[in-house]
Amino acid sequence: MRILSMDFSIPYLMKDENYPIGGWAIELAVWLRALESAGHETAVLTWKGALEHVGSGQQIKLIETYDPARGIRVAKYFYSYIPKVLAAARSYRPDILIQGVCGIHTAIMAFVADQLKVPFVYRVVSDIDVDERCKALLPSYEWISYSWARHHTAGFLCQNEYQRGKLAALFPSKPVHVLHNPFAIAEDAAVPLPRAKRGYVAWLGVFRYPKNLPLLFRIAQALPDVKFRVAGMTSPNTDQPTLDALNGLRQLPNVELVGYVRRADVQKFLCEATMLLCTSDFEGFSNAFLEALAVGAPIVTRRHVDPDAIVERHVLGASVEDELALCTSVSELWNMGAGEYDALSQRCQIYVKSNHSPMVKTHELMAALTPLVARSRHSGTLVTN
Repeated sequence: MRILSMDFSIPYLMKDENYPIGGWAIELAVWLRALESAGHETAVLTWKGALEHVGSGQQIKLIETYDPARGIRVAKYFYSYIPKVLAAARSYRPDILIQGVCGIHTAIMAFVADQLKVPFVYRVVSDIDVDERCKALLPSYEWISYSWARHHTAGFLCQNEYQRGKLAALFPSKPVHVLHNPFAIAEDAAVPLPRAKRGYVAWLGVFRYPKNLPLLFRIAQALPDVKFRVAGMTSPNTDQPTLDALNGLRQLPNVELVGYVRRADVQKFLCEATMLLCTSDFEGFSNAFLEALAVGAPIVTRRHVDPDAIVERHVLGASVEDELALCTSVSELWNMGAGEYDALSQRCQIYVKSNHSPMVKTHELMAALTPLVARSRHSGTLVTN
């Protein structure tokens, strides 16, 4: 099967640059490598100039489209962006199109799929993609585009049951599947470090509103005897409350801001952490959870961002209701006895090996995609609702 996606940050990920990378790009890269290993062909539509920027010898095939820095406001989409994406996609001759991250690119891919008479599938990457929060946070033209695109999808790929339930209710005639994120971990991966060699609470992410840095600041302030290491960087649209919280964190003696951690260094950052603290107001299925669990770092999070309650059900740390309980859980895990902690740490790694194999997840993905492709080939056109 020839699978075509679209992402404008994946070239920066491929070069492991000091650039704020979203979770979809990280997840997509894992999917693409697994699909190629399974014998499928994949490519990613991206920005003009990306091939020269990335250089040769890359595993992921990039197809250039347009320069996002050029063009006249809304008109650019019609006289430049959409025609160039359509031409690039047509030359690739895909069997199916997949896109994640809600917005105008969702509509572009849905339109292109319709023109090519192939299915378009939307990968949900955040819980807000499926409820009223998305409309509140997106500019009106992006919401209208995304809303239109959802009605023109052949199906949805969700990260958790919350997303599936919302979309199944909105689009009862469309296939809606749950696929947890894949994560590559070697069968002979190193045993997690013992508690004695772990010395801080890790926080990892892009510094912006959904990650709730003010909550992180309050927890770190309330636990002066606990060491925190905060990894991340601001984005062009970082909000003022987040900037204020960062300034507050800089003043705390128990907090170290380590800056952006490149992908190649994430494993080392997490393997020496006692736990990964998540303060996000919303997620879908955080890649950081899997990265931490794979090296034996338990998760401390609030329940509404614990995807399908994996932390709670598999006992991989603490999944709690509110800020007070979150703070208490950090303290309890920090002070947990070495024997109990080391058993928890090993359980975390075993969970990832047993439940997120890229090859197993790829089989699940193909089971969802194959009927859509077969249906479109049989009918010669897509029927949307």
